[in-house]
Amino acid sequence: MKKWLGIGLLGLAVVGVLIFIITSLWTGSDVRRYCKNAKKIYQGDCATALSELVIDNSMPYRDRNHAIWALGQLGDRRGLTYITKFYTGKKQENISPDNELSQYEMEKAIRLMQGELNITAIIWRYGVK
Repeated sequence: MKKWLGIGLLGLAVVGVLIFIITSLWTGSDVRRYCKNAKKIYQGDCATALSELVIDNSMPYRDRNHAIWALGQLGDRRGLTYITKFYTGKKQENISPDNELSQYEMEKAIRLMQGELNITAIIWRYGVK
C-alpha cells in the first residue's frame, strides 16, 4: 500500500471525507444565515425571501450577491425568474461584490437551479425552509 506523508490511502480517504463534510456543513450554515437575514425583511420561505432581496435595489450589492449565491445553493427553481432579470452573460473581471451584481455567481446559481448536481447540498439542504 502506498503511503503519502506517512498516511495510508485509507487515511487520505478519511481526511477527504471529513473535509467534504466540514465544507458542506459550512456551506449550509452560510445559506441558513443568509436565509434568516432575508426572512427578517421579506415575507415567505427562504427562496422567496432571498429572491425578494435579489431584486430590491435599495439593498447593498454585497447582500444581493449573497442572496444569489444562497439561492443557487438551495437549487429552488423559483429563484430563476428573479436572477435571470439581471443576468446578461457578460464576463466580468475584477468586480467588487460591493459595486455590482456578479454575473459569475448568477451563472452558477442558474445552473444549480436548473438541476446541476450540488453534491455538498446532500449534507445540509434537508430542512431549510
